[in-house]
Amino acid sequence: MQNNLRKLWGISLLIISCISLIIGICNLVSADLPDILKRILGIAILLDLPVFVYASVKLKIWKKG
Repeated sequence: MQNNLRKLWGISLLIISCISLIIGICNLVSADLPDILKRILGIAILLDLPVFVYASVKLKIWKKG
């Protein structure tokens, strides 16, 4: 169970990191992403965030108990 949570946590962290990197680098080099792409990437982060929080909390509880 703990191994599955670690994989879930790692994958969700990777997704959040990659999307943030894409948006950040495009803003840094002043490359204009289409508005719809920015919104889709933002929604993907918002959908991935609860998964990341769930896995983080479960792993924290698993360590304590």
